[in-house]
Amino acid sequence: MSRVLIPLIAGISGLIAIACASGGETDTTASTPVGTALVAVAQPTAALANVAKPVDQRDERYGGVLRIAQPGDPISCDLAMSRGVGYQSVHPCNPMLSQIVRASADDHGVILPDLATEYSLSPDGRTWTFKLREDARWHDGTPVTADDLKFSLDRIINPPEGLLVGRAGPIKTYISSTDQIRTPDEHTLTITTDFPAASFITNLASVYVSAFPRAATEKLDPPSMVLHNQVVGSGPFKFGSATRGSFYRMVRNDDYYEPDLPFLDGITYLVMPSPAIRLAALKAGEVEIIMLLTEAEAESLAGDSERIMLIREPSAGGNTVQMNLSMPPFDDPRVRRAVNLAFDRSEAVIALGGGFNGAIMPPGGPWALDPDEVLQLPGYGVAEADRAEARQLLAQAGFPDGLSVKMQTRSDPFSTSLAEFAAAQLATVGINVELEPMERTAYQDFLLRGEHAIISHSHSFSLDDPDAILPAHYSCGGSENFPGLCDPELDEMIQAQSRELDPDRRKKLVDEIQRRVWDEDAKVWFNWSVRRTPVSVRVQNFAPGGPSLYQGRRLESVWLAD
Repeated sequence: MSRVLIPLIAGISGLIAIACASGGETDTTASTPVGTALVAVAQPTAALANVAKPVDQRDERYGGVLRIAQPGDPISCDLAMSRGVGYQSVHPCNPMLSQIVRASADDHGVILPDLATEYSLSPDGRTWTFKLREDARWHDGTPVTADDLKFSLDRIINPPEGLLVGRAGPIKTYISSTDQIRTPDEHTLTITTDFPAASFITNLASVYVSAFPRAATEKLDPPSMVLHNQVVGSGPFKFGSATRGSFYRMVRNDDYYEPDLPFLDGITYLVMPSPAIRLAALKAGEVEIIMLLTEAEAESLAGDSERIMLIREPSAGGNTVQMNLSMPPFDDPRVRRAVNLAFDRSEAVIALGGGFNGAIMPPGGPWALDPDEVLQLPGYGVAEADRAEARQLLAQAGFPDGLSVKMQTRSDPFSTSLAEFAAAQLATVGINVELEPMERTAYQDFLLRGEHAIISHSHSFSLDDPDAILPAHYSCGGSENFPGLCDPELDEMIQAQSRELDPDRRKKLVDEIQRRVWDEDAKVWFNWSVRRTPVSVRVQNFAPGGPSLYQGRRLESVWLAD
């Protein structure tokens, strides 16, 4: 196999195009050191490599337990499967897990070594060869092998009976058979994709493509590490103890393959459903980090600025109402358009404490629709004119006096506050909403059964990448396609962009997909979010995760100051 240099400053689209065109031998590096970026990946414009800074190994960096508050329990630590998609699962499970390669917490377009220390690409742009660490061990003491990593990928392509793949799903779009994943020896893994794919390595680096040991996993029934105490990973922390509804504690993994890491003795996630209690705990120094503040909650921390840092950053996610296309009255496109026109996006920015205008890809990112074009989309017009048109559409659809609907959402305070805002917006055009908050697991299962008519739902994407978003959310049968949108022509467009190696042509395809999806009025985005993360000043070297709520949550480099 010819080996292709993976440069520190490169676009994978161009790299694959060169590989496919050349067919000749190309030099490669012998190894990419741990702690440096392997490549800057899969964006319309190339990103700069983010090389990790040398760590000053001072004694005072070691020790202590980081305490983090979150609203609820993790549903599943099997992050590849559908029940492991939420941040309340990712955050307390990710520190125990590793991946083949992973996205940088600072820049998700930069791919870092993990269980693989280097990789090469064949001249046809399809076969990736990963050289694996020889010093990585699972928490039960057994060595991490290429067979374990093949097992972890195989179960995404052919999931165990009764399990559904979640946000690891993009891997299935590149690999149709487990026979395409091979293990030439214990420390070499090869993956042959169905076609040269610009976003393959980006999606392989997603936190949702975590690694599990074959032997320990297959002993479970079903073979899925759902519970916190079942996890046998190879990450910097391992299971310590847990009490459902109270806490999830991890302790330092002294056999972690990264030299001198982690710094912390442990991490404890505390379950605190009440926002007021989480805020009080932070102010009292009982926790160091909490997640997902509203703007009002963030403002309440103003008097504690010397002890608490408030990090505000754009989020690769936002807020939607979604209508089930198979459920009346939302099977009528006039009703769906009326819902879209009911929202005053400017009012949403004010009421929700900030945000951004956008289509269906995160605004401000490399795949966003041009901001001027966004303002021409239905729902971004003058609010009163849009709402007058919405009422006319409802009358044409047989609802001259409006209609009443039941809207489901998650029962946590953050989700219910968003649903209340959505209900108030819909009321302006005569759509009267009865809210039905549901416990998180029951809500997710309810959506998977397709029993909903309209939901209020907040999304946060794992990666700002077309293949990480479009197939799952807008293709027929997509794992998060809750409206049940199924348009064969749209599916062909989504497949075409995934296979397009020219960045400019791919961007045009993605833009056209955004216009087409927006016109369906099925998943209506009314606000792209600002994420607010309050952190104690004691917490050092913490990366809030960039635009994603999910990547960079391993926390092995975090330490606590006195």
